[in-house]
Amino acid sequence: MGQEIKDLNSIVRYLAGRFPETTNATDNDGRTPLHYAATLKDNGHFYNLLTHLGANPKVEDNLNHPADFYLNHDKAKDLLSHRQLLQDYGAEEELADEMLNDQVPEVPDLHSARRELDDVDTLTTLERCFKIIHEPVDDVMKSVKLHSNSVPGSASSLRIHITSYLARFLKRSVFDKIKKRQTKLDHNLFDVIWPAMKKATQEKRIDEDLNVGVVIPDYDVFVVFQEFLVPLIKDMHCMDLQQDFIQHPQMQFFPRYSLVDSPEVSSAANGHVLQENYKDVHLNLDTSGKFITAVTIECSRNLDSFEYPLNLSIAQLEKVERILTSSILSINFTRAIGENELGTYYTMDEILENPSEIRTVLATSGLLIPMLDRNDPLQTAESIALNGRYWPYGRGVYVSHNQDFTAWINAQDHLRVICCTSLENPADIGSAYTKVGRAMTFLEDKIQFHHSYLLGYLVSRPSLLGTGLKMTLSLDLPHLCKERENLRHLCAVRGLNLLSDEDQQTVRMSNIRSLGQYEWQIFQDFTGAITNIVALEKELSMSNSLHIAATLLKIFRKKKSSLVEAAPTQ
Repeated sequence: MGQEIKDLNSIVRYLAGRFPETTNATDNDGRTPLHYAATLKDNGHFYNLLTHLGANPKVEDNLNHPADFYLNHDKAKDLLSHRQLLQDYGAEEELADEMLNDQVPEVPDLHSARRELDDVDTLTTLERCFKIIHEPVDDVMKSVKLHSNSVPGSASSLRIHITSYLARFLKRSVFDKIKKRQTKLDHNLFDVIWPAMKKATQEKRIDEDLNVGVVIPDYDVFVVFQEFLVPLIKDMHCMDLQQDFIQHPQMQFFPRYSLVDSPEVSSAANGHVLQENYKDVHLNLDTSGKFITAVTIECSRNLDSFEYPLNLSIAQLEKVERILTSSILSINFTRAIGENELGTYYTMDEILENPSEIRTVLATSGLLIPMLDRNDPLQTAESIALNGRYWPYGRGVYVSHNQDFTAWINAQDHLRVICCTSLENPADIGSAYTKVGRAMTFLEDKIQFHHSYLLGYLVSRPSLLGTGLKMTLSLDLPHLCKERENLRHLCAVRGLNLLSDEDQQTVRMSNIRSLGQYEWQIFQDFTGAITNIVALEKELSMSNSLHIAATLLKIFRKKKSSLVEAAPTQ
């Protein structure tokens, strides 16, 4: 009996896959397997598993109770309980408690499935992944002299591939400890590290992938796989691995007060007075228009009472879409972001059409997010792993009237806001930041987003944990790019992530850290670092121009001298 219970996960998957009609079969009491799964004290693990395998949660039993009624064990214990069910089939009371009760009685566990992963194929796959991650690590570490306290983008880790980087945190002791764990939503370790296992990703260096080959499939993985993820997240955000997380600060896109010139104040105030900030940032990082070619600001959020879109049912996707669009498709939101006319909401089907005029517009502006084609057999598995089985249903994008601002809904995160600068003022980062900041401030007052005391806003991409804020600039740096490794070092010490092709002089830079700081602080640090990089390029450009001018002057003087010497004497 114990072995049968241990293999229950595999049995459920087999029956639902081969005989899908069994997921909604009813007994004499009108109850489906989902009703009985709801009684298990496993944090809803089998309930969620059956739901994702196609079970209908709306079916009511003869007492007019849907399956989710029995998730409240205290309320439903007198009607249906797993203990009584097993006893009815001849199991002794102690055995019933041992088989289907909490497996960690000493510590309250609200995040895991409370039973180990027993799928042989998955465990074998995880062992292969561990081998791939650790194969090149020794040689690579020796070749670049990797320091134990290196961070993503630092000078000591620039050449480290993603798999080698993960090896620092997924040691054998850690791997053996967490490899059999699974969250209550049925996610295991492979669901976290699968992006790093793709052949193309294995060749990527960590400064070419902000998320270092890791994705967060549900909120509970932060707890279930904490031995692996906690040090990884700290390192990604340039935090001390030996120190504990501190409380992530509350959202603050703008300074609480701003200094304004006023001739009416006394000289003791140095000609400035404090007034409430009006949420408007004016900052152009390159008034010459020679160096910065584009800016995009992105911010992600997830609703508090819903899991990531990957895990949502059709009804839940629709509800998230309704909640967000009801606030975004309003004149108040339009005015909040500084526009006068409502934008347009497009479904994901309209975006994926071929051809799609709006997709072309978004791609040209840098507002189009990466998307997988589920109809492409080579991308189907990855699309399901990233987006869930119902993609692209319940998804869409709001495009503002000015077409410089988008709000993507249910695309990996519930909300992904992106704003770009105009072609006329590509370096006007202040306007893009202001628009995103106003949008998030407005929505924060209307919607409850999922927020953690230590990790801030929980999003599916670990590099955006905390604020959910990512700022990316495209720069033309012909002189700095001649010494690419020096440029990488310049970026690393300034908290910038360099994303570029080795043979191009146009590069992209983004902020490394988004955790443990508030938005205004991150913005100031980022713009200060970019200003410094642009100044260095200007100096090199000027030095190079002076050098060319001096060389031409020498040549001119030499030629003039030669002409004078060659001229006939009178």
